[in-house]
Amino acid sequence: RTPGKSVSFDPTPNKVMEEETSRKKVGKENLKNPKTPSKSSPAALYKTPAKKSKNTPEPQNQLSMTEEYFEAHGSSKVLTSDRTLERLHTQKLDRETLVRLLEGKPSCYVKEIQMLHNKHAKHFSKWMLQLQLGFSVIVYGLGSKKTLLEDFRVSHLSQEIHLVVNGFFPSITLKSILNALTCEILEHQGSFRTPSDQIQFITQTLKKAPDLHVYLLIHNIDGPMLRGEKTQSALGQLASSPNLHLVASLDHINAPLVWDQFKQSQFNWLWWECVTFQHYAEETSYENSLLVQQSGALALSSLTHVLRSLTPNARGIFQLLVKFQLENKDNPSYTGLSFQDFYQRCREAFLVNSDLTLRTQLTEFRDHKLIRTRKGADGVEYLVVAVDTNTLVDFLDKEDWD
Repeated sequence: RTPGKSVSFDPTPNKVMEEETSRKKVGKENLKNPKTPSKSSPAALYKTPAKKSKNTPEPQNQLSMTEEYFEAHGSSKVLTSDRTLERLHTQKLDRETLVRLLEGKPSCYVKEIQMLHNKHAKHFSKWMLQLQLGFSVIVYGLGSKKTLLEDFRVSHLSQEIHLVVNGFFPSITLKSILNALTCEILEHQGSFRTPSDQIQFITQTLKKAPDLHVYLLIHNIDGPMLRGEKTQSALGQLASSPNLHLVASLDHINAPLVWDQFKQSQFNWLWWECVTFQHYAEETSYENSLLVQQSGALALSSLTHVLRSLTPNARGIFQLLVKFQLENKDNPSYTGLSFQDFYQRCREAFLVNSDLTLRTQLTEFRDHKLIRTRKGADGVEYLVVAVDTNTLVDFLDKEDWD
């Protein structure tokens, strides 16, 4: 008996005899006229279909499953929608116009978002206490945390020595962060051979001055340019210094996978969930969009930021390439400056002493996507600055190189 089900049983003999008689009649009818049972019949009455004989030919209009498969997948036509952005026939907006339009449409949840902001701001004093106790504070959650951390900086770090790093910036590098700490914070004018020597100098200097406290505030520590293993290891070494205090935010859902157990111990994080529901306006302003017309402001700011972190000789090398490209901007057959000609020009300007030094510097330019190299039909390597002409002209005017 199946548990949980009630079964009724009628012990009347006449009813039992009627059921047996009806079963026998059904069995005789099936023997005389074998038909396929209906789907409502019990499964035990289903008749196994007879196997086809090998000599029985298949119908000509019926394809086998193999032929149907290749017929379905052999077509080169890709069934995709033709509803693309090009069919909208709408003009792309520049970023300034887009920002102005968005500002004219405020959110209907301004009060609720402000209440969340005020709720998180009540913990600023706890953040300062935890930083002074040797922990690092990291905030996470849905929405931009830039405004929240900026309020924390203004209210609690304005009287302290601090450095703000925008990790979402497309050309931010570890070298620029270390140079800012050594040159601007510690006021050191020397140079270093490797980032490890520079990190060691920072930690040793802070160790010798225990009363000197430096606060490092990083927006988007999981940014594309900071999520590398070497960069995170360097930041972990800085955070492990007793009098260097780190406050950071992250937005990527898989950002904690960047840190292994050793890096976690170096950072010594205290996690704060800060859901703000604010727009990622500034964080996403450096990303390409199909609906927004890109201007040269982003490329100009990136170019300025990268070049200022380089040595004078490196800036001179880039200056030569930029000026040569601007001189040939009206030449339709210009494909770039060959490496040998470029090396000769740099050598005459006393910027390099070997082609190996020049190639090392070009590798850094290539990593920052400032230049492109390609080989021509004659097998010669040509160099081209990967920035539009108007941006290069504005850059030269801004840097006052002319």
